[in-house]
Amino acid sequence: MNAWTRHLRPALAGLAVYEAADAATQQPVRARLHANECPEPWPPEVMAELGRRLQDLELGRYPDSSGRTLRELLARAHGCDPERVVLGNGSDEVISLLMTALAGRPSEPSFLVIPAPTFVMYAHSARCLGVGVLEVPLTEDLQLDEALMNEALGVATGAAICFLARPNNPTSSLWDPEVITRLIEGHPGTMFVLDEAYIRYAPGASLWRADLPENVTYMSTLSKVGLAGLRIGYCVAPLALARAVNVVRHPYNVSTTSLAIAEAVLRDFAGVQDAMIARTIAGRERLITILARIPGARLFPAHANIVLVRLEPAEQAPRLAAALAERGILVKDASGVPRLNGCLRISVGTSAELDLLEAALAELLPDLRPAS
Repeated sequence: MNAWTRHLRPALAGLAVYEAADAATQQPVRARLHANECPEPWPPEVMAELGRRLQDLELGRYPDSSGRTLRELLARAHGCDPERVVLGNGSDEVISLLMTALAGRPSEPSFLVIPAPTFVMYAHSARCLGVGVLEVPLTEDLQLDEALMNEALGVATGAAICFLARPNNPTSSLWDPEVITRLIEGHPGTMFVLDEAYIRYAPGASLWRADLPENVTYMSTLSKVGLAGLRIGYCVAPLALARAVNVVRHPYNVSTTSLAIAEAVLRDFAGVQDAMIARTIAGRERLITILARIPGARLFPAHANIVLVRLEPAEQAPRLAAALAERGILVKDASGVPRLNGCLRISVGTSAELDLLEAALAELLPDLRPAS
């Protein structure tokens, strides 16, 4: 037993490696309706201007160690102190940083409390760090179960952190803000992270305010609003937590090119981005109409750039996902997730991608109800 492998964290053996779903089909990908991206392309003139600005970057130099200029732009948008803003290489890194900073008292084991199902990286990051996870099932209509959440959060004093995604992935649910407020007020010893990665697709529904309670951290990302390739997530945390997260954050964790493009978009192309999001919201309504014509389909309320649909019989969901993949149309088969038996999660696509989905469904399910 002198092999170096004895030093590996035992918890890692039971965790899966995240692989993008594009490899699930041997066909050329014609429609990416599985990754929850903003599907709308940036206009050519914007891309040309961004390319021009990148020409002036010194790629041989390190980026700003904490992305000060971008943090200032985000702080201005949120009306808060820039010192409260921490950038990450996508929301995934922010989640891991928060877990590292908050769950580290050997004398008092900490754990994560999350609704289930929700974004998989919350639990994955916790388990990688050896932090326990309490998953609280959503109600049958995919809302927070307030009584069960209170019970889980009240277990001794070990509930260090609770992530609440709103709208939620994979359900597209917009959870009751009054329930969330009561949970935050009732458990001041837990840090609640409001993850509003998809909030731009639910106008007017944000829970952000500059004077959030001291046990609340706000989190969001640029990935879901047309900039997934940059990998920039961020949080707005109480100052003490922001400092702790910056201690465990690696310097230079966001690239020079990502910082430059994000700053340009926030300064000069916010109106273009707004229009892209508006077109995606309109596309969501069309996607709902398409899916509603599937015989026996149940559509859950959609508030993100994704729609969750339950098919009957439940076995139809993986079969349909596989048949669509054979045609180069990728959707997410969520039927193996607790509470989501028989469900597909389908992202909004461009108009052309929705055309492909509509035609494929008409071919695969010839008894679709005609459009009204």
